[in-house]
Amino acid sequence: MQDVINMGQALKELDVDSVPINFLHAIEGTPLEGTDELNPLYCLKVLAYFRFKLPTKEIRISGGREKNLRSLQPLGLYAANSIFVGNYLTTDGQEVHRDHQMIEDLGFEIEYCNA
Repeated sequence: MQDVINMGQALKELDVDSVPINFLHAIEGTPLEGTDELNPLYCLKVLAYFRFKLPTKEIRISGGREKNLRSLQPLGLYAANSIFVGNYLTTDGQEVHRDHQMIEDLGFEIEYCNA
């Protein structure tokens, strides 16, 4: 947790505009294989911390959210401005229509960005 706190402070000092937050998704055959999953409540605390520390910045939930936030994914959108949808560089994400449904179920509007 101290690393997360230090990163939040550093990002504040750098006055970044956007913070993509990745959660570890350990992949078989890599050095981090077998690393314990993160607790969904811990992940929500990380998101809330970054929102508190950087209240005017864009907080984006990125890789590993499906595996680590699990059924609490929708709650993460109260702290974050956006999520990455679709697949990631090394892992599959959940189906795009499921992400869209989750966002709409929360009453949020979907804005498309071609980054």
